[in-house]
Amino acid sequence: MRFLHMADIHLGYQQYNSRERFDDFARAFLHVVDEAITREVSFVLLAGDLFEKRTVDPLAMRQAVEGLQQLRDAQIPAIAVEGNHERAHYRDQYSWLEFLDAIGLITLLNPAVQDGRLHFAPYAPEGGGAYVDLPGGVRVYGLKYYGASTDRVLAMFTEGLAALAGPAPAYSILLMHAGLEGILDRCSGAVTRRAIEPLRPLVNYVALGHIHKPYEVDNWIFNPGSLETWSVDESEWAERGYYLVELAAHSAMAHQAELVATPRRRFIRLQVSVDACASPQAIYDAVRAKAESAAAMRPAGDDRPPVVELTLEGTLPFDRLDLDIGHVEDTVTAAFEALLARVQNKAKPAGSNVDVGPAGSRAQLEQQVLCGLIERDERFRSAASQWAEVAIELKRRTLTGSSPDDILGYLREARGQLAAQGD
Repeated sequence: MRFLHMADIHLGYQQYNSRERFDDFARAFLHVVDEAITREVSFVLLAGDLFEKRTVDPLAMRQAVEGLQQLRDAQIPAIAVEGNHERAHYRDQYSWLEFLDAIGLITLLNPAVQDGRLHFAPYAPEGGGAYVDLPGGVRVYGLKYYGASTDRVLAMFTEGLAALAGPAPAYSILLMHAGLEGILDRCSGAVTRRAIEPLRPLVNYVALGHIHKPYEVDNWIFNPGSLETWSVDESEWAERGYYLVELAAHSAMAHQAELVATPRRRFIRLQVSVDACASPQAIYDAVRAKAESAAAMRPAGDDRPPVVELTLEGTLPFDRLDLDIGHVEDTVTAAFEALLARVQNKAKPAGSNVDVGPAGSRAQLEQQVLCGLIERDERFRSAASQWAEVAIELKRRTLTGSSPDDILGYLREARGQLAAQGD
């Protein structure tokens, strides 16, 4: 017997407002559905966040139904729990996962709470349940996302499971949407090792979702990660996809879990330092060189345009407003033939403090300050004092009510004179 474990599919996520990225999440899901059918698995586990949000886009629902219908036609049960992204609002009486359960496309598990205890009823199509028994002596328990209450609920679950009447199944799985502490620095809904450890003698395989980074612990706790790249930060992580788990019936139902990587659109992160760039054009040239060099290393057979994030770092020797970020994005897009390029301008302007000497008057102080600010831009440094005089004259003309045409005419004349001097 074998089964497939996937999580964090996020159908309906129109990342960066891109319709192509919306379709990428569906392609990833349908690819794994094809894998499940091709590999003839006995059942599929969906460990939460089938959808990106509780208000499901109609096209995303169509994508989900298409994949789940293929599994049902192949007689492969899809067993699911509710994740944090798709859980119904507290005012709502019904979630979209409950709808999919009602029409027979998934088996949605979660124990009911009665008198402060979890009620371990077997699954029934008309009323849900805490667990489902499958052929071959396999039992799957389910726990939806409980957030900050996860440890407390897990303690109740462990207590109820230990007291459950009847013979123990040959092989038990706990399907749960929760992270494990220590995997990511910031993670809501993370369960502590102390809370989950008492389940070790009661459960053979813990199937998690929620954290998009793949990990496994002690050949017991398994988290496959997200099928597609939900955030650019995830591009730095190891390959991820789904677990294909083989059960050996003649060795006390021992399992062998293999993490199978799934195809995903490439995300590329680049950094360019602006410290040595004296002008906007120098930055454009540095970005083009960096992007073209990285684009030349495109993996063979990868024909999908990537998503590229470029970060500008360092200190700008000129005004931030002089840099055309749109031009930088166009340069990166052209180099990679990218689906889209995102530019993070983290470059800082030079410090605001200007060293000035003793000044005899307010006008002299103003001249020194303006000259110091202009000297920071290498394009104007050699004529900083002349440009400071121009700035002061522009201020004077504005305050005395000169017309816009007069001011522009003066600025053009001054700029022409300085350009003739080679500045």
